[in-house]
Amino acid sequence: MSKNGLHCHYDRLEPEERFRLDVLAMARGDMQESERLVGSCPRATYTMTERGFGGRWSGATEITLRLYVPLGEQLAKLQMVDAFREMVPYQQILSSNISTDAYFTGHKSGSYHAWNYAGQTGCPPAWPEGDDPEEIWEPDEDERDAAMDRDVEELEATVEKYGEFLPEVLDKLERTCVANALSIWTGYAAFCEESMGVAAEKVGAVILEPVMGRIENMKNRAGRLDVEAGPETVEEIREGLAHLWREVEARGF
Repeated sequence: MSKNGLHCHYDRLEPEERFRLDVLAMARGDMQESERLVGSCPRATYTMTERGFGGRWSGATEITLRLYVPLGEQLAKLQMVDAFREMVPYQQILSSNISTDAYFTGHKSGSYHAWNYAGQTGCPPAWPEGDDPEEIWEPDEDERDAAMDRDVEELEATVEKYGEFLPEVLDKLERTCVANALSIWTGYAAFCEESMGVAAEKVGAVILEPVMGRIENMKNRAGRLDVEAGPETVEEIREGLAHLWREVEARGF
């Protein structure tokens, strides 16, 4: 059957079938087909709560969820920061162990190279065959121990210095994410107070209940880090959401 021949049967489609076909039509950019599907959809009359009330609830839910998209991204990054911080001590220990092992391996290789280059045979005094790095030669035992201890201390100091790199990056990322998240939330809070007449925490307790704990955690971090919201971002968000709310109110009357 040709595609055009199906059009006359569109009024018989079940809602689920019509929905799937409309999604497929819009996804491939066939707006003409979408219009046929929508235009042939049966009409019905419903009884519902007052539009001014129900519409505001729908608008509040839609606006809040749209707002949470950028906010949730920043909160997710903060979770990532916390996860990486858990790894830092283990990473530093691993780096120290690897560096120390590399030092002793290099010391042994250098001893063998110098010993052989000097025309000697067998194992160098510093590394008798079968001995480990803790075993030393005579008669300069104390001198070698002291030299190795100094080398290892310098090595560990270097590892510790470079080990500070990741914590510094995480601290900077945390402050950036907190500042972004706080600006978004502060703009939303200003909108809620001004346009909806209720506190953002009250709206969030209904619509964003599963993540309100993460939002409170973010605000506590802001206080601890002495981070403030960006005034320009706050005002931009407040005005943008207020404009959307005015459209919601206009549809409600």
